[in-house]
Amino acid sequence: MRLHHDRRRNDRKIEKQNTILTLMGMLWALPLTILGLILAFPVWIARGKAYAVKESTPALLVRGPVGDWLLAHHPFGPMTAMAIGHVVLAERKGLSRTTLVHELAHVKQAARWGIVFPFAYIASSVWALLRGQDAYWNNAFEVAARDAERRA
Repeated sequence: MRLHHDRRRNDRKIEKQNTILTLMGMLWALPLTILGLILAFPVWIARGKAYAVKESTPALLVRGPVGDWLLAHHPFGPMTAMAIGHVVLAERKGLSRTTLVHELAHVKQAARWGIVFPFAYIASSVWALLRGQDAYWNNAFEVAARDAERRA
């Protein structure tokens, strides 16, 4: 009986630690999340939908006609979804579980790297280019997100 009680107490302690770490990551990524919310607001207000994603890292998923247009006209080429802080902007059609897992990996990266994340992402692309590799496919953050897809 004592062992079961100790295990439950330990589980609660771990859960509390995970909650604290999640909140710290959200705070650390807050400047990026605010940017994501600014981008998501017109998507949501113009007949869009917003959903709370409660995975290992929480996120706000926003979809709508304006989002479809923004993703189709992204400066780096059309995309299905993108994460900015704890906000994921996704197409209304075509968002697969795999793509969501990929974007949530970027949310976790933003929580880990905070405001430095966009600069680290760009630096990783530049590093790939300097080695004669593709800036997207060989970007360490994209490689990690694709690994998360495979594990899901």
